[in-house]
Amino acid sequence: MRKFDVNMIRRDFPALEKYVYLNSSSISLMPMPVQRLLSEFSERINYAGTVSFDEEAEIGSVENTRAAFAKLYNCSEDNIAIISSATEGLCQVAWGLQPKGKILAIDIEFPSGVTAWARVAKQTGAEIKFIRIKDRPADLMLDEIIENIDDETSVVCISHAQYSNGLVTDIHALAEACHEKNARCVIDAVQSTGIVPIDLSGSKIDALVAGGYKWLCGPFGAAALYISDEMIEIIEPAFVGWRSMKNPYFFDATRYEYNTGLRGYEYSTMSYAAGYALGESVKYILDIGVDQIYRQAIKVSSYLIDRLKEMGATILTPLEENRRTGTVFARFPGRDGEKIAAELNRNNIIVSPRFNGTRFSCHFFNNEQDIDKAMVVLETILNKKG
Repeated sequence: MRKFDVNMIRRDFPALEKYVYLNSSSISLMPMPVQRLLSEFSERINYAGTVSFDEEAEIGSVENTRAAFAKLYNCSEDNIAIISSATEGLCQVAWGLQPKGKILAIDIEFPSGVTAWARVAKQTGAEIKFIRIKDRPADLMLDEIIENIDDETSVVCISHAQYSNGLVTDIHALAEACHEKNARCVIDAVQSTGIVPIDLSGSKIDALVAGGYKWLCGPFGAAALYISDEMIEIIEPAFVGWRSMKNPYFFDATRYEYNTGLRGYEYSTMSYAAGYALGESVKYILDIGVDQIYRQAIKVSSYLIDRLKEMGATILTPLEENRRTGTVFARFPGRDGEKIAAELNRNNIIVSPRFNGTRFSCHFFNNEQDIDKAMVVLETILNKKG
């Protein structure tokens, strides 16, 4: 892990010379070293096909990524599958479990965290139960989630960090509570992986998914699925194909034996370039260190919160540092926050419109000067009539 130097890091993100980029919870920037590796990988295949990408290379193309995620999460490589999207991972787990009873979720979840379970519930008769916090999105505490887990709850599926406001839940304590009630704990870590440290060693989390193109600064088309040893033994992959099998290139349609660990969940031809590049993104993150990334994001987002308060904004992100990521969700009394976001974007301050508010996302490549520039533009917008 290298010494943290934000000025050196920013050189890997040349777009920061033109934009104040505060939108990593939507799509992050990819560091130039990873961009070059992605381009080189794709060019070799595009130029000469199997000359540089034979059967052995195809089978091993995402092993670097599996190893990187195992190091990131402090787990075995056998617990990691490299897939195309976090949504795919949630669907695999939902159809693998096919739960009955109650499935507990939060009403401000990103839709993919609920839709897979809702679809399976049509088959099994399960009921989706929501914890309602839409009108108080910064107030949800772990105790409230645990209080809603009862003897009929079969699955609890929530985000480690909420996409709207960055609210973070203690997922390890949640998993302990789930197992006390014989419920499965499934975590959407799309908005936390790469910015919040996650250690799955000894954890009772049953399954966890992460996407590549947000806080991991990776490409579209690649993601990771973690399933615990216990869960591996009790569920099977819902989607299978030629790559799910042991020795995938032994083409025999009468043979049906899953590959080892979670490799059986990697069922088809995928964007191998994306899968490979995601591993390089994770290694880039590991080289900087998630602890250092988190500290920088919290420092800059705390500065942002103070500046927004000075402008009269209402902050709907938890103020406690241990309960949030680098995401800050704000509303401006009497003003349309989504229109404010659009105006900021037109002035190269890149943010997201969300729920009549403006969502800012501070990552490790951001600094206080980014916030100062953004606040100059924001103040001009707020001073306009109408």
